[in-house]
Order: sequence, then structure tokens, then C-alpha cells
Amino acid sequence: MKALFHTMAQAARWANEVLFDEMAKLTEAQWTAESAVNFGSMRGIANHLLLADLLWLRRFTGEGPAPVSVDATPFVTLEALRHERRGVDERVIAFAEGLDAARLTTTLRYTTTDGQPRATPFDLCVAHFFNHQTHHRGQLHAMLGLFGVKCPDIDLLYSPAASGHR
Repeated sequence: MKALFHTMAQAARWANEVLFDEMAKLTEAQWTAESAVNFGSMRGIANHLLLADLLWLRRFTGEGPAPVSVDATPFVTLEALRHERRGVDERVIAFAEGLDAARLTTTLRYTTTDGQPRATPFDLCVAHFFNHQTHHRGQLHAMLGLFGVKCPDIDLLYSPAASGHR
């Protein structure tokens, strides 16, 4: 499981770079265009994804900032968000590298953003963490297409991290 999570962390970094390269082709109006998608725009989704990653990393490690909300838009420019994203991606990779089999069998106790206490298997939380990233990257990928930007495939199997594994 640890090897899979490490591969997923590396693949996420790669996929995020691809997405940010493609999102850089958008106009400011396209990047911020209001939409019925969750979080209101591509900028909103990308900010949410970063904030949710920070929240989960805090829950997993006890380190780093804990956003009060995952609905905010603290990074208004693509450049600022990309800079922050790169730093968070490095933290995600370090977290995945530091996982051990014993930790994956424990229970994570945390409080949700709406104040509800939870106790969830740690490995399930880590799987959710990576699945959540994939979900929102897929939304961004699709929205790029709506603006006429043909984004390359960012599926896990196409990532350089998946080469030579298994």
C-alpha cells in the first residue's frame, strides 16, 4: 500500500504540473468564470483542492497550517496558486515516503470542518486524500476542454511515476 501511495503522490505532482501548464493558456476571465461547478470556478476548484490537501496533511502529520475553510480563495492568481501547489506537492511526497505499514492499520481521529468528531481507518483516509485530488483534477481537466484547451491525459497510468512499477 505504501508503494502505491508513494506512486500516487508523485503522479499527483506530475498531473498538477500538466494542469497548471494548460490552465496558464486561459484568459483571466476564463480562469475566474463563474460556473455551476462546485466552488464556482476553475480558480475556486484549484484553491479548494490545495486547501483540502493542507487540511488532510495537518490531520495526518499534525504539521502545517490547518485551513478553517476549504471553500475560500486565498490564492487569486494562477501564479500564486501554482507556487503554493508545488510546495504542498513536495509535502505530499514526503508524507507518502514516510508512511509505514503499521501506521496504515491505525485509526485516524479528527474533527470535520463542521465540528463533527470522526474516527476512520488511516489507510482509508489516505486513499480518500488521493481520490479527492483525482476527482477535482478531473473537473479542472474537463473545464479546460470547455474553454477550448485540449489538456493531455493525466491518468495515473500515464504518469512518469507509474513507469516501471508492478
